[in-house]
Amino acid sequence: MRIRLFILARVDACLEVALNMARGWVKPESTSGGEVKILRITSRTSQSPIKWRLPPSKSHLIRALALFSQSHQQVTLDNVGYSGEDVWAMRSSLAQMGVKFQDYDSQGNELQHNDPMRLQPHPDSVRWVLNGVGPDGFKQPSNVLHAMNSGTALRFLAGLVARMEGPVTLDGDQSLRQRESDAMWDSLRQAGVDVSIAAGKQHLPVVVQGPWKKEQLTQGIDLDISRSSQPLSSWLLASAALPCEVQLNLIGKGVSNRHSKLTAKMVEASGSKNQLQPAQCSLFPWIPKSEEIYTVPGDASMASFAMLATHCLDAEIHLRGWPQESQAIGHEILSKSAIECGVKWDKDVLKSIESSQPVVLNVIDSNDILPPLAALLCFGPGGRIIGAPHAAHKESNRLSRTVELLQFFGLQASLLDDGIEVKGNQTPTAPTQPVSTFGDHRLFMTALLLAAKTGGEVVGQTLHQVADETFLERLQQAGIGIETATVSNS
Repeated sequence: MRIRLFILARVDACLEVALNMARGWVKPESTSGGEVKILRITSRTSQSPIKWRLPPSKSHLIRALALFSQSHQQVTLDNVGYSGEDVWAMRSSLAQMGVKFQDYDSQGNELQHNDPMRLQPHPDSVRWVLNGVGPDGFKQPSNVLHAMNSGTALRFLAGLVARMEGPVTLDGDQSLRQRESDAMWDSLRQAGVDVSIAAGKQHLPVVVQGPWKKEQLTQGIDLDISRSSQPLSSWLLASAALPCEVQLNLIGKGVSNRHSKLTAKMVEASGSKNQLQPAQCSLFPWIPKSEEIYTVPGDASMASFAMLATHCLDAEIHLRGWPQESQAIGHEILSKSAIECGVKWDKDVLKSIESSQPVVLNVIDSNDILPPLAALLCFGPGGRIIGAPHAAHKESNRLSRTVELLQFFGLQASLLDDGIEVKGNQTPTAPTQPVSTFGDHRLFMTALLLAAKTGGEVVGQTLHQVADETFLERLQQAGIGIETATVSNS
């Protein structure tokens, strides 16, 4: 009884510490004086071609970090420059758990931080060397693991720390605290892990108290995959340290299936014997092994913004970093459907064209592209984007919020049960008030491109850094006027 009371007291103390620390982590759109941070956008006057390099795929890179940190090897991660805050969160958390990194520039020179306590990558790094600690080599972090805006990092970290003895606190930014991860927490509880969440409407911080229990793992785990594929990917990645074989019973119709298949493919390539089937997944412990160099592909989902830019910026886009189809994880729908959507995609050159036949696009495996794709269809043929009910559980409810965002620019769209329908051949108008982007980086980036067409003010200033650090710089180099400002919140 005394031991149990001590553990509960320690968990409560961890929650209290996390709540106190969390107050300083939120990146607010409003200042303390009731003002809102905005970007004031003016249209470009030039129509010269624009170079558009895709950032590294955070889906691949976050998985690679979680996987290779459990090897006993030194692994070089290439093409990691400007990888974004979601990736920083995962890397920084792993560093707190004892994983060491070295950063290198494009010339192969090792980069040193001025602050040796800084856990984020050097801003000039394009290559990282990760030193794996093995499946059982993670150390207990002394501070809260902060996933920032990344639901992927949060759920992957939850699986990794479930093997540890002692409480580990996980938290995120204000947007992430609004997103539930019930399927993840429920599966860990079935494995004998204590999961404690602070009372209130927010879903974070959370304290995970392992380790998982062999006697409960052997009974199998029921895992809901109907809202997100991330809990399944988390279990696949964490399985290296399992004490026994585990059967996951997969409940519901899976979404973002290409992402879970990507995880399964990566762990299989590293030596796992896990077996992923439609209704169940068999997990086995193993020691991950990797090639010496892992090159991160470009983020195919970000090409949706390049396609929208052809219409908003009236420019030819020279796209760089488009991955092979096998690495596009569902986003190859962009290149395959470009003509239907009003974009001519010829090798690496994108141009806007006229298109009048309404289209139907199923994004069940690629719902991240929904906001820019909806805006693109407004310029082009119109149509329906379906297969995206799970988009309601992202940073914002991306279904309803995309419709609201388009309305700021006078564009007509309506909600479907599983997507959005938009009218074609519309002309956007300048918004009459600052455009809210609801703390969602993909809505923010969509709004910036629409404002580059019409002029206007967009709420937020740095949301793009979640996934594409150089997005604003790219627009400025293209001749878009971007000015930071604050306006009254009244």
